[in-house]
Amino acid sequence: MNSRTRPAEFDVIVVGNGVLGSSLAVELAGRGASVALVGRPERPHAASTATGALLGCFGEVTAASLGTDHGAGAFALRLKARDAWPAWLHQLAGGTSDGRDILTGNGTTVLLNSVGTGGIDSANFEAIRSVLEQHGEPHETVDPEDVGWLDPDPHARPLRALHIPGERALDAGRLLRRLDRTARARGVRVVAAGAASVIDDGGRAGGVVLDTGGTLTAARVVLAAGVGTQQLIDSVPGLGDCIPRLVAAAGLSAELTTEDCTQPETVIRTPNRAFDSALHVVPLGMARAYLGTTGAVVPDPLADPIVADLLSLLDDAHRQIRRNLHAGSVLRVHVGNRPFALDGFPLLGETPLSGLWTMTGLHRDGLILSPLLAQEFARRLTGEQPVLDLGACTPERVPLAPATRQQTVETTAAHALAAGYGRHARVPTEWQESLGDDLTTVHAAWADRIDADFTPPPELLAAARRYPRIAEWLRAYYAHCRARFGPATTAAPAVLPLRDHLAWAHRTLTEAQVWTPELDALVLAGHAAGTRPEELDHEAELPAGTAAEFRSLVRRRADREPLEYITGRATLFGLEFEVGEGTFIPRVHSEAMVGQALDRCPDGPLRVVDLCTGSGALALAVGALRPGSDITGVDISASAVQWAKRNAERLRARVPGAVDFIEGDVADPRLLKDLDGRVDLLMANPPYVPDRLRIPPEYGVHQPPEASFSGADGLDAMRGIAVTAARLLRGGGVLAVEHLDALVDEVVDIIGAAGFEDITSHPDFTGFPRYVTARRPVG
Repeated sequence: MNSRTRPAEFDVIVVGNGVLGSSLAVELAGRGASVALVGRPERPHAASTATGALLGCFGEVTAASLGTDHGAGAFALRLKARDAWPAWLHQLAGGTSDGRDILTGNGTTVLLNSVGTGGIDSANFEAIRSVLEQHGEPHETVDPEDVGWLDPDPHARPLRALHIPGERALDAGRLLRRLDRTARARGVRVVAAGAASVIDDGGRAGGVVLDTGGTLTAARVVLAAGVGTQQLIDSVPGLGDCIPRLVAAAGLSAELTTEDCTQPETVIRTPNRAFDSALHVVPLGMARAYLGTTGAVVPDPLADPIVADLLSLLDDAHRQIRRNLHAGSVLRVHVGNRPFALDGFPLLGETPLSGLWTMTGLHRDGLILSPLLAQEFARRLTGEQPVLDLGACTPERVPLAPATRQQTVETTAAHALAAGYGRHARVPTEWQESLGDDLTTVHAAWADRIDADFTPPPELLAAARRYPRIAEWLRAYYAHCRARFGPATTAAPAVLPLRDHLAWAHRTLTEAQVWTPELDALVLAGHAAGTRPEELDHEAELPAGTAAEFRSLVRRRADREPLEYITGRATLFGLEFEVGEGTFIPRVHSEAMVGQALDRCPDGPLRVVDLCTGSGALALAVGALRPGSDITGVDISASAVQWAKRNAERLRARVPGAVDFIEGDVADPRLLKDLDGRVDLLMANPPYVPDRLRIPPEYGVHQPPEASFSGADGLDAMRGIAVTAARLLRGGGVLAVEHLDALVDEVVDIIGAAGFEDITSHPDFTGFPRYVTARRPVG
């Protein structure tokens, strides 16, 4: 958002009221700065609201991280931060105690058990032991049989154990309450709202716009909102081009009461395992225990736990830690979304927009580093000399890559295999070696598909195969970095016959689970070559430029971008429509609905309204089928209306009637008020998917969400359409509306409640109920 210069209300606005943001607000206020701390009280999607939080320093060490400068630097920061905690907790206690009452667990016991793989679990356990010795940190090698409270399944028998008395956990909820109390006591203005956008005040940060509609102004703004920071970066056009995007590493936890009213005396955890996940149990007091683990990387923060992840957490805990946990009661389940940047490293420092800072992307280190980073950022924001070297974590940067592509690919394959073993996968022994080789080959090919030179970290390389948007974000980030920091060189592709390119495309699209890989490959080849698919010569060599274009198109389709978006065209009733980002793609089964609806109408021109018109395809198709009709298409999206108008202009010769498109809300009682009781046919292909229902990426990711999703039950738009149709249609007028197959009964009820008769459900070409027709009663 742009704004004219105006007086600043605060020295600093901190966006994000988790542990990092709250700590910074407290530290700044303690130095005399005027501070606003912005964040919703419920802290949606936060990583720091889980009850039992590890203050992990040595326990977070992995063999891979110690082998790189970046990993060694991260450990050095954790070590320094650990020493800052006693004084920090004392400050936050406000004189009531030394602050240590917030800690829990008499140290940490690290278990190496028979779950997982030697190359990861055993290597990381040994790395922890080695670093403990190297730094002279008190620790003890203990017999697993002597670890209190531990009673695992025999198949998960612990092999070795280390006790680290100085490594504890804390109650994160109590920590946040103390931070909030201290902030208020120091004069921080706590703003119970979210930040919707950053104010760009002539090339520098000027404040934030709140999601409640107000604004706050300051000379400096710090984004410490975890994964939520991304939407604020996105609010400044172009700012995030070379800042690695934030995705979510969804951590899952459960708070239990135990049947036998016991709890562990220490934190019990495993070393970091596949993709740096670690099972841990934290004592909470009063016969309660906190179970936690780090989940996989996902594009967007999760509000609710994934069933498979919750089952895995509970199963792992009672099999690997204590068998009778299966008889305990689950008091609470929490999903915490740890911010994870596309190159795997934090975003710490000032962005290219002067005065706008980021303090996020710390993944598992956010809690332990919070006092140290709060002090460092406070120094920098108040003009003091920095102490820590955070240069590598400057937000705008070339992608950081501590390992070679081959090393990253091998690590990804090893962790993917280990994740399977961790889930009790039974792999025949004669398959195990070849399976590892196959996974390496698959991930190497996938890395090549993402980019010729840059390689994401293992967590992102694996996640990008599952989530097309992550692959898109990686490619966009890499492309912007090339443009900003210099081009990369790539080898010229070999000249091959089209059949070889088609074979590669078929394999690629099949692996990506595209529904019609062979047909899509042919369509894309024809599009790249500028000819119809049936006219392609499969034996002819494809010129290098055409081949490169074809492969680029196939990669987009493999990311589940709709074929119609790639070609820019969709066909309905023999009419070709332009489609692209910002509009819903018309689908061929809508032809049946239009045909049925017209059959129920009188012959000749009609007065027609098409709600949720999208690209305008249904409206224009009726205009072509019933020449002379007067048709109005309505959509809530300005972008969709522009696409519809463009299609109307292109098809003017084939659609001779009057077809107009306007913006409007189907539930607005003032919509098309002048047409009340005058419409012959009202059609709609509305959004009808429940908000939490997962649908294929072609619809759920790439097309506008407002064109697919419609409230908790998927029927918000349908309710508005039924009421509006009852108002607009004349007596005997026809309603035709598409719906989700599973909601046919609910749709029939809604239409019936609006006063319609002759209500009929119709199947699509696959046999599933897809649309309903009805008639407005006469009189």
